[in-house]
Amino acid sequence: MTSLGQISPFVRQNWLLVSVLILASVFAVWFAAQVTLNFLYFNDPNNVDVDLKPWMSPRFIVLTYDLPRPFVFEILRLDEDADSGQRLKHVAEDLGLTLDELTTQVRAAAQDYRAAQP
Repeated sequence: MTSLGQISPFVRQNWLLVSVLILASVFAVWFAAQVTLNFLYFNDPNNVDVDLKPWMSPRFIVLTYDLPRPFVFEILRLDEDADSGQRLKHVAEDLGLTLDELTTQVRAAAQDYRAAQP
């Protein structure tokens, strides 16, 4: 049976390997938790078609409204490559809209998009 006294010299001799193993394990747990939390959040009916907030990004609209990314960027009149991380506060300002007006516009476009789908 391995005792604690035999593990300690191994850890001291292989500290780099043990450190990488611990770091990889922490990353794997964090990644799995993020995937699980995102899955639970975005599949909750209470989080569908939510009111837009200033901190949100176009990606949030893609996920909560379940719309294709190119369609969302077309609605917001953004360049997919250059503006993907832009906050909706700035998008609304650039369009000359309030966030409530932008929410109404996105909801109407989402409803039209869904109605056109077979």
